[in-house]
Amino acid sequence: MRPLLNRAASNLVKQLSHNLLPSSCSFCQSPLQLSAGALCHNCVAELPRLTTQCQRCAVPLVSDTLCANCQQKPPTYRRCIVAFHYQTPVDNIILRFKNDPYTTEIKQLSAALAERISTTYRLAQRPCPKTIIPLPLHWLKMTKRGFNQSLIISNLLADYLRREHQTAIEIRSDICRRIIKGQDQHLLSAKKRLTSIKKAFTAEVQSLDGLSVAVVDDVVTTGATANSVAKVLLKAGVAQVDIWSIARTSWNNTTV
Repeated sequence: MRPLLNRAASNLVKQLSHNLLPSSCSFCQSPLQLSAGALCHNCVAELPRLTTQCQRCAVPLVSDTLCANCQQKPPTYRRCIVAFHYQTPVDNIILRFKNDPYTTEIKQLSAALAERISTTYRLAQRPCPKTIIPLPLHWLKMTKRGFNQSLIISNLLADYLRREHQTAIEIRSDICRRIIKGQDQHLLSAKKRLTSIKKAFTAEVQSLDGLSVAVVDDVVTTGATANSVAKVLLKAGVAQVDIWSIARTSWNNTTV
């Protein structure tokens, strides 16, 4: 009885707050419904969804096939699941999010990714990984930034999947650590990204005994980071590594 009363009280507070302090869409400034987030339904519908992509690395393609790169040299991870193109306005939201953990639009972007994740595994008739690993930041970058944006996305994904799809999710930030800071990836060419990230990660847990995991990041660019962390995890005993990301760049747009 008490949980029901608490929920009813919470809903009443939300309704009163909405009536007294009506909010507007952060893009078009139109009034928001109580159930909406920072963006109205129309603006969410117009976001650049990734509809056709490589079945392995999720790079945007004209059809759902394997890209030439994955045919020639498959990535170490099993597959990459992404919700959006790294295009306006998603790119601007993510760039703001890297500096501001309270970027409100990220909750709706994460919900869209969670729906894409659930649908992908259901259609593939495969179980969704129950363990997710936020992509770790080097401690120097973590100290400077003050938060890990991948951990925030992981929490939003886990909450949504538990609530909407009854999927039990465990977040493990202790499994993997970044040990080499390196240069900012957006300052490097695609070739240099591949070499600079090779030994950037280490597994803190050495025996993971066939675990299936998903590594969560905000943006996948060349896939070099995803490959590097997946290789370390597989070497430590993980059976399968999937990558979950809010956005994916195209081959002709790898600046993040």
